[in-house]
Amino acid sequence: MNLHNEKAYPKLCMQLLSTLEKSLPNHLTYHTLEHTIDVANVCNAYIEHYNIEENDAKLMRIAAIGHDFGYIISPIEHEERSIKSLSHILPSILTSEEIALVNGMIRATKVPQHPTNFMEEIIADADLDYLGRTDYDLLSGGLYKEFQYYDIVNNQEEWLDLQIKFLENHKFHTSFACEFRKPLKQQKIKELKEKRNALECQ
Repeated sequence: MNLHNEKAYPKLCMQLLSTLEKSLPNHLTYHTLEHTIDVANVCNAYIEHYNIEENDAKLMRIAAIGHDFGYIISPIEHEERSIKSLSHILPSILTSEEIALVNGMIRATKVPQHPTNFMEEIIADADLDYLGRTDYDLLSGGLYKEFQYYDIVNNQEEWLDLQIKFLENHKFHTSFACEFRKPLKQQKIKELKEKRNALECQ
């Protein structure tokens, strides 16, 4: 990491967060600054749990903060838009090899996820950590509103069908997520199916 001084890394992180706060569209109700901070916090938990080396940890945090940067422009291919936007910023403090690692982690968040190394597995799991948490309903509610805005779903039935399909096709990658997130995710699938069946019976 080409850190000319110790302030370069935290300054970059603050710059990225500040840009997201100012520039993310107001109609986003899931891919918000709060989501980015949540993913970064989850990454920090992984970094501590797996005792990740400090330089790799910094790259992971940069990827976590920058992974949805493309939503400033559009949700379409937002991962590649994120990488393109960061390409104007990262060379000031990262080597080309480090930028490639960050780009790989950002691409690993693209659904369906296909991480190719451990750092990418962590970012992928951190991005969808909420799937196995008790705040699933709250956060998925924000995603529902966002999907309605983009005309991805039009009603509760379509939303439940989409959630069930997504959760059934999704898989966690790290041993931590498989142990501590998968059980609640499986329970949520059962609950969503019960809700869907109840709607059919009305």
